[in-house]
Amino acid sequence: MPAAIDSAPRSPSGLAAEVAELGRVAVRDRWGLALVAVGWFHLAVFLVCQILFWKGDRSPAHFLPLWAVDLAAAVLILKRSLGSRSGHQARGLLAVVARVWVTYFILCFTSVSVNKLTGMDHEWFKISWASLATFGFAMMAWLFHLGFLIPAVQMSLTGLLIARFPSEAYWIFGLSWCLALNGLGLILERCPRPTDAGRGAARHPSLAPGQATEAV
Repeated sequence: MPAAIDSAPRSPSGLAAEVAELGRVAVRDRWGLALVAVGWFHLAVFLVCQILFWKGDRSPAHFLPLWAVDLAAAVLILKRSLGSRSGHQARGLLAVVARVWVTYFILCFTSVSVNKLTGMDHEWFKISWASLATFGFAMMAWLFHLGFLIPAVQMSLTGLLIARFPSEAYWIFGLSWCLALNGLGLILERCPRPTDAGRGAARHPSLAPGQATEAV
């Protein structure tokens, strides 16, 4: 009898349960499409920044509005996709994720301000953006899945490319983010919807319901 109890599948608890719930909500609400849309919009904005840079335009009055539009569009797209149907566990962990990336944006703005206030001609803040993105994705890896280390390493290499080709920094950074977000988005979209997972569990009784979304 004890052996039978020990062999029974156990539902995740604590942080594992919150991660599983957030993964289920992300797949159900098609967050992958939102990430893909944000990635392409970000690339478009940074291609405009690259064109301005090639033309010799360094005016903050031109770049700051573009960055603001990029950020506002990302927030609107993601907010529309997130909705309010997520459970309590998903909302709690989602708040942690939001804090990580809000901190990222604050530090990005700070690095630009410091670069300008020091009067340096070299725009080193672009390299710091890649380093900060590396940290952000690494945090996602420790919270969710070690697979997030792939975009973390990608962003680290992006910083090296920007240091090697500073005149191409905007399109390199925009393309790198686009690839990272599209990769994550496509992975989410390839996951079975919760209803499909339920049918799969019905066909395979040995598969516990929580296991269908635990890998997201």
